[in-house]
Amino acid sequence: MKKVVIGSLVGALIFFVFQTIMWMGGFHNDFSIYTPNQGAIMQTLNTNLTQDGVYYMPSADWNAPNSEAETEKIMNESVGKPWAMVFYHTKMNAMDSSQMAKGFLYSLLACLLVAFVLYSGSYPTFGKRFAVSMCFSLFVLLECTFTEMNWWDFPWHYVKSTVYDMIIGWALVSLWFAWYVKEKGVK
Repeated sequence: MKKVVIGSLVGALIFFVFQTIMWMGGFHNDFSIYTPNQGAIMQTLNTNLTQDGVYYMPSADWNAPNSEAETEKIMNESVGKPWAMVFYHTKMNAMDSSQMAKGFLYSLLACLLVAFVLYSGSYPTFGKRFAVSMCFSLFVLLECTFTEMNWWDFPWHYVKSTVYDMIIGWALVSLWFAWYVKEKGVK
């Protein structure tokens, strides 16, 4: 189990540092698009939105008794017209250490899961351990990132940072896992 714990700590550190370099180095700066009209847009949002949340427009009030009929009507009328999904917060908070700690914790929990599977399974070769570890990343991409990209029509520039992190960043972790985390007796 020592291999699982040490492997996970180092794996989480590798992934966390990779993501930090990618974001702080400006490699993911194009995940959103700049608009010079942001002042007017923010003023409109601040005037019309009152709570943190994700707003999908146009849409019906999901809690209204006739929401199904209204949703169908709005969808039919909106085909070919603009629509928006807005992630809105009533105030911007400065990045603090708790976000960094949570980011590392999430990476650590993911690494513990994968390291446990590698340690508990029968994967005698470096290549098999690498492939099994990468399968976790590909599963997340296919079932979460690409599924949401499909259903919500997220643009490539928005999801590409996640794709790069999950392929390149997790490949670095997988190389580490394949070398270090193996069942007892495997060289």
